[in-house]
Amino acid sequence: MELRPTTDADFPAMHAIFLVATGELFRRHCFEPPTPSLEAFSSQQGHLLLTGVSCAAEDDGALIGYGTSWTRGDDWFLASLFVAPSAQGSGVGPALLDAVWGDARRRRTITDAIQPVSNVLYARRGLIPTTPVLTFTGTPGIDAPALDEADADILALDEAAYGFDRVLDHALWSQVARRTTWGDAYSYAFPSGDIGPVVGATPAAAALALAAELARATGPVRVRVFGSAPELVEVALRAQLRLGAVPGLLLCSRDAAAPSALAPSGYLLF
Repeated sequence: MELRPTTDADFPAMHAIFLVATGELFRRHCFEPPTPSLEAFSSQQGHLLLTGVSCAAEDDGALIGYGTSWTRGDDWFLASLFVAPSAQGSGVGPALLDAVWGDARRRRTITDAIQPVSNVLYARRGLIPTTPVLTFTGTPGIDAPALDEADADILALDEAAYGFDRVLDHALWSQVARRTTWGDAYSYAFPSGDIGPVVGATPAAAALALAAELARATGPVRVRVFGSAPELVEVALRAQLRLGAVPGLLLCSRDAAAPSALAPSGYLLF
C-alpha cells in the first residue's frame, strides 16, 4: 500500500469507493444508501483539496481508500474516510487517519451510527460519540415567524456558534446557495432543497432563522440538526418534517463542545 496526496483526477475513483463502501454498509442493515452525484461529490472534495488535507491509498496503482480533513484555527474536522470493501480490515483506515490527523487541540467528526468499526477506531483516538445528528426531510408546513432580513456580522456569528472562523467555507457555500442574514442569525438554502448551515448567536436565534427558512420553502427540503440543539429539533418537528431512518453521530474530543445554535451544512463541512 502507498499513501499519497489526492488530486482532482482521483475524484471519480473516490466517488466510486464512497458509493460501494456506503452502499455495502447501508444495504447490510436494509437501508437505502446515499447516492450523491459525481458533480456534487467533486465540488465538496475539490474544496477540501484546496482548504484541507486529502490523502489517497493505492495498491498496485489502484485507489483503495481516501481520507480528508480540514483545520480552521485550533479546530480539526475529519471530513471523510472510506476504504473499498475488499481492502477493509487490512490497516488502510488507520493509516489514512494518521495521514490526515493534523495538529489541532479540538477535534470532531460526523459518522453514521451504523458504523461500529469506524466509530471504535475514532473513539480509540479520543473522538467520543457526543450527540446524534438527525436528518429531517419533507415539504415543510410551518408558519413564518416574525423575523425580517437584516445585516449580520457573519464572523461574530460563526465564533459564537462554531467557535471558529468559517470564511473559507462561506466562499464555497455562497457560490452555490442563497444566504440570508437575519440580524443575529444566517441561513443557507441550496437549489437541491438542502438547508444549512443555519447559525445563530443563540439557540433561539438559530431556531427562528430555521423556521423562517422552512416557511418560505416551496418544495421538499433536507435539514440536519444536532440532538444538542433541541430548539432546532423542535422547529423541524413543528414543520412536520420526517425523521430519517439512519441517524448520524457527532464525535468530539474532550474539549470540543457539541453545538447548540446551529444546523450543519452536512457531514463533510460541518
